[in-house]
Amino acid sequence: MKKVLLIALLATAVQIQAQAVISVDQTTSPAVLRNNGYSEDTANMINISKARSTGREYYTADEQAFQKQNKFVRFWRKLYVYTDPAAEDYSFFHHDTDPVPKYTDL
Repeated sequence: MKKVLLIALLATAVQIQAQAVISVDQTTSPAVLRNNGYSEDTANMINISKARSTGREYYTADEQAFQKQNKFVRFWRKLYVYTDPAAEDYSFFHHDTDPVPKYTDL
């Protein structure tokens, strides 16, 4: 009887210690992601996905700086992005999904 009681007590103690409560918001916050070795771009992509799933828009610091530029700078930046396929044009998550291909998909 003592052995069964001891085993039950140990099983209960193990389960009590393993009850950690961490929400999805805590695990996907940018600070936690950076501290766990993920890059800034990964943290931004996760936050953009979370914002889109709730119907909000999320812009990174680079996108906000690009939007504040004057028309001349934005034109040259878009021309540079058009000629260099490796350059970021800030439209990866900010576009309407349409199943019909258009010239803007190029």
